[in-house]
Amino acid sequence: MSPRLAEILAGSYAPGIYRWGSRRNPARIIGDAQDANWRCFWLDGHTIDDKASFLAACAQAMSVPGYAGRNWDAFEECLNDLSWAPAAGYLVLFDQAAHFAEAAPAEWAIVSAIFIGAAGQWQAAGIPFLVLIRGPQAPFRELPKL
Repeated sequence: MSPRLAEILAGSYAPGIYRWGSRRNPARIIGDAQDANWRCFWLDGHTIDDKASFLAACAQAMSVPGYAGRNWDAFEECLNDLSWAPAAGYLVLFDQAAHFAEAAPAEWAIVSAIFIGAAGQWQAAGIPFLVLIRGPQAPFRELPKL
């Protein structure tokens, strides 16, 4: 496990959205997270370019219950619940997120707000929730870097 990932899984960083330069294989990150009793949801941004593809990728990555709708309200409710995926902490590993952010900036703004809201909700519950953005960083310069 990389030292930075170990720090993340130890709860050393505040919940939120971060740029992350790691090139580690997603399967290894997911495995390391599971070993620490965290859940890691991997989103392959190569396949995401609009609201529908984003929500479909999230439903698959997060094993969202079938009753959840495919809209922003349902996505937000799922992120703030995650009762079907109990864990000591949560990571959303979003590779190539710039593809979505540049193709659908209005939708990316909504997603960012939902991620930030979920991070705050989980922080209030004492459970870490971090979104790690990997790949081209141009649309994310305002985000803190790990």
